[in-house]
Amino acid sequence: MRRTRKVKGPKRIAYELINPETKIGGSIYLLMRDLITDFHEEISEARIALAWNTSWKPDVDGRVVLGKCKKASDLDRELAAYDFIILLRQAWWTSRETTDGQRRALMDHELCHATVRLDERTGDPVRDERKRLVFRMRKHDVEEFTSIVERHGIYKGDLERMYAAMILRAEPFKSCDDCHDSPGWVAGEAQTVVRCACWHRWRERQAAAREAREERATT
Repeated sequence: MRRTRKVKGPKRIAYELINPETKIGGSIYLLMRDLITDFHEEISEARIALAWNTSWKPDVDGRVVLGKCKKASDLDRELAAYDFIILLRQAWWTSRETTDGQRRALMDHELCHATVRLDERTGDPVRDERKRLVFRMRKHDVEEFTSIVERHGIYKGDLERMYAAMILRAEPFKSCDDCHDSPGWVAGEAQTVVRCACWHRWRERQAAAREAREERATT
């Protein structure tokens, strides 16, 4: 019996460059430029392209890739006018359930991977024969399993610095019962108004977290 072949459709396209001239494309490029201006000045000369990815599927552990930053090779730089390309999961980015804050955080994350190569001797940015900056990929600050932290706590420096940054970001001041009516302030001696003890403890935690974050920035 002769088998009939199934007619295959056209090959699915997994990548699509994001057009900066469209409404959504223009907003994403504007977001990227704003983040570079505010937090990533060292890559202000980098030519960065944005593209959708429509083919990423969850891995065997159920994790889904939302974005990825890729550095252009020397050959890529000859073929196209870009130094990096940031891939974004289209279904996630365009979902109504995704907030602007989440989009901003993801783009900021991917830009953190892009940085300039520095001369090991002088610390100056490296340039090639054409006077172009030489770039490299930066790895994540922390690589760890949740279960290890659950069992052993914050046992090494990178985890300590990450925890400090999270405290600095996520712990707003909360008044105690004594200063509930006037957050941070209580009645002192001789009819004076002074800072509450709970405020001083909060400030100490914030200062320690800030010092840890600044230490990470210099190491």
